[in-house]
Amino acid sequence: MNVNNGTNVMHNIPNQVSLQQARDAILALGTDTTIILRGQPGIGKSWILKDLARALPDYVPAYIDCADLSLGDIAMPIVDRERRVTQFAPNERFKIYPGQTRPVLLMLDEITKPATDEILNMLLPLMLERRLGDIPLPPGSIVFGTGNLATDGVGDRFPAHAYNRVTELDVRNPEADEWVMWAAAHDVAPEVMAFVRENPQVCQRYDDPAAKDNPMIFNPLRGNTRSFVSPRSLHKASHIVAKRDVLGGSVRALLAGTIGEAAAAQMEAFVTMADALPRISAIEADPTKAKLPETVGAYFLCALMLSTRINAENADTFVTYVKRWDQFEAGMLFARTAAASPAKLAFLAKNREFTKLTADLGKYIG
Repeated sequence: MNVNNGTNVMHNIPNQVSLQQARDAILALGTDTTIILRGQPGIGKSWILKDLARALPDYVPAYIDCADLSLGDIAMPIVDRERRVTQFAPNERFKIYPGQTRPVLLMLDEITKPATDEILNMLLPLMLERRLGDIPLPPGSIVFGTGNLATDGVGDRFPAHAYNRVTELDVRNPEADEWVMWAAAHDVAPEVMAFVRENPQVCQRYDDPAAKDNPMIFNPLRGNTRSFVSPRSLHKASHIVAKRDVLGGSVRALLAGTIGEAAAAQMEAFVTMADALPRISAIEADPTKAKLPETVGAYFLCALMLSTRINAENADTFVTYVKRWDQFEAGMLFARTAAASPAKLAFLAKNREFTKLTADLGKYIG
């Protein structure tokens, strides 16, 4: 097992942005500029809608799966019998209603994979003129889209006249530390977080020259396009790991079918290590005498495990246990990942023992 203290192996490429930078760009420009996020499958592009919706509570979020649309899913004609004309009635999924004043946060997911040219042509006015047919979006509405890289080989097509209406952003894969902090705030199994932290190469993108021989990642150039590691498949693997007690001997096969055989073999080692760690119940019963982890890797895994299980009632107990460690970086990892969750930070910021621990570690969390 290669313990590298969370060092990332990603390369900074000027024309690529992080998911956070993409989110910030949409917030700043989305009312006037349609930004299309391009990146490999499963890195979290679609998740940005949820993140933006939290940041913009006055907006009505609307999710449009463009690859699944037919013309009838966009709008239908209705007859005005008195005037003897037809009118344009948008589908409810666009969240555009008569007299609506709340702006719409409209995500055109997989906009680069329209089923037909006609569907794309119907959606193009949304991207430039902020209207659907002859119906304008409410003032202040934001439109953005997602798609995959052209080299991913998953059916993306987007003509030149469409590109000229939008701003394209190449979104890089999350780095290991970035993903672990996200995972800590979204109840991902600590064994999966530890696997990523100690194997940051699983976050590489296949067009990075350093990733040429990486067997664990999505790589259409090598034919590895079925079971591979991505933020999405790691989230699925977390459910498998968390239920290993009831899944028994099928865990390895399920992991292999989710993240690939090479990654499954590595992750299984972290599951075995987790099963050898002190029980949470033993730590809660007596943090001054509970068994300590035996290896550096076990300390990191224990830090992640405690950070996912901490609550207002056991915070003092967990901190007492962590203070016995002689592994500074593991202690830092515990503090950072515990505070990554806004719900946990709400009580940790008021916990005297936790704030003293972070001060002792020389790390401000807030």
